[in-house]
Amino acid sequence: MAMKTYTLFFILLLANVAFANHYQFIVKETSIERLCKSKKILTVNGKFPGPTIYANKGSTLIVHVYNKSKYNITIHWHGVKQPRNPWSDGPVYITQCPIQPGSQFKQTIILSDEEGTIWWHAHNKWARATVHGAIIVYPNPGHSYPFPKPHAEIPIILGEWWKDSVVEVLKEFVGSGGQPQTSDAFLINGQPGDYYPCSKHGTFKLEIKSGKTYLLRILNAAMHEILFFAIRNHKLTIVGTDGSYTKPLTRDFIAISPGQTFDCLLKANQNPNNFYYMAARAYTNGTNVQFNNSTTTAIIKYQENNYNFNNSPISLPYLPSYYDTPSTVNFSVSLRSLASKIRPISVPTKVKTRLVSTVSINLLPCPKNNTRSCQGPNGTRLSASMNNISFLTPPRYNILEAYYYNRVKGVFGADFPDFPPYVFNYTDDVLPLELELPKFGTQVKVLEYNTTVELVLQGTNLVTGLDHPMHLHGYNFYVVGWGLGNFDEKYDPKNYNLVDPPRRNNVAVPKNGWVAIRFRADNPGVWTMHCHIERHLTWGMQTVFIVKNGHKPEEHILPPPHYMPPC
Repeated sequence: MAMKTYTLFFILLLANVAFANHYQFIVKETSIERLCKSKKILTVNGKFPGPTIYANKGSTLIVHVYNKSKYNITIHWHGVKQPRNPWSDGPVYITQCPIQPGSQFKQTIILSDEEGTIWWHAHNKWARATVHGAIIVYPNPGHSYPFPKPHAEIPIILGEWWKDSVVEVLKEFVGSGGQPQTSDAFLINGQPGDYYPCSKHGTFKLEIKSGKTYLLRILNAAMHEILFFAIRNHKLTIVGTDGSYTKPLTRDFIAISPGQTFDCLLKANQNPNNFYYMAARAYTNGTNVQFNNSTTTAIIKYQENNYNFNNSPISLPYLPSYYDTPSTVNFSVSLRSLASKIRPISVPTKVKTRLVSTVSINLLPCPKNNTRSCQGPNGTRLSASMNNISFLTPPRYNILEAYYYNRVKGVFGADFPDFPPYVFNYTDDVLPLELELPKFGTQVKVLEYNTTVELVLQGTNLVTGLDHPMHLHGYNFYVVGWGLGNFDEKYDPKNYNLVDPPRRNNVAVPKNGWVAIRFRADNPGVWTMHCHIERHLTWGMQTVFIVKNGHKPEEHILPPPHYMPPC
């Protein structure tokens, strides 16, 4: 198979853009060959990555999902706030029961103020490893970007690949009680790149033209790893993240967590007779944490270049070391929202509801006579929690229907604590072993409609300190504060950025550090917050917010669709 060449001539004419508002997603198994081995994977419409959705700001889309696979499936529209419409949000047993094999579900996707790059992915078990794709939200016709119009736009989807079936990898992981098998490759637009076996023929290749500017719409669909991404000899100017615009920030590389997106401008201003690698590799910092230390690549070729790339040396760009925490934190804290007269922000300056939640890795004692399932540290099972509660997903009902129809009893409790139940030196090098044992429960936090919320997410050093990219469904939030160590409620708020904080839906809590976010609870419904590192979510690093209806009918949850997938 010859190497694919992606020469993009798509020039956006904002005044004349019109997109379809109906999509058909057929979930099925497709045979794909990577790393010298063929296997069947779940795909949408036979594509990997899946199809890109194009829309204008504020539009409503209908996606008809047909499950023609042998597995349950749900689809989440990551970064779409879905005002008053949690029914189509997608997390399994939170807002819906799974779409069973042979069934279908019509999902209504309501866009509001999102603009830029967001994405969609499966939201049950580990199906999102291959079931994912980009959503590109353009300005309304007649409106423009807050930066010069690019010559072309290119989705760059970063992912992970296992030679073995992801279903079997998950099964082995859950059964072992330890860490999951690391992936065998990272991917750029579904291809591993030149540094992996049997992969050069498929390496993603992008042709650009000297003097032009390109908009790279980068998303991290990887299951477990925060990634560094860079392009040899080219700088990236970040102009948007998570479906919101930012002040331009020019860097040699970006650090992108699972679930995050970045819109980056690339100027074609280098020697056109050379070839250039774009590359990505992992960032990690946990003690005794397994990770994939390989590098994925794609090739940038200038249209003016007539040389044969197969005979030309290509060098990797500079990427920070795997353990470079300062680089990841410094990059993230440099982001700022536009906060202009034309594009104002609405960060809450007065807070009515203050919450603090620890995000921790935990340990469970080994069940008697079942040592095979205890491959965690010292013969234990690994777990994870928020405020020491490891979330249990309801096995037969979804929380949204239980709440909407007032069937709360036995499905969930409303006792998620506002503050950590145990106060200790969260980031100390040595912590008591009894703190590592979490409680289990399906506990939610109920918020009054329109209340202003501050949530501090505090990382801990229980078992090991790690970064945790936390994603909130149904909302964007403002990241008003960051820090390493323990949050100081008296001192740290004095240094909050309430002028131009970045607007995100996914923020990485740094290793043994904290972040403070603010939002207004004006979207009634049932919305989950969870770590977007899949093994942490599987272990229970999740909670649910129920935002109550307001006083007016237009402030209530929309009625459910005529058909909802049964459990």
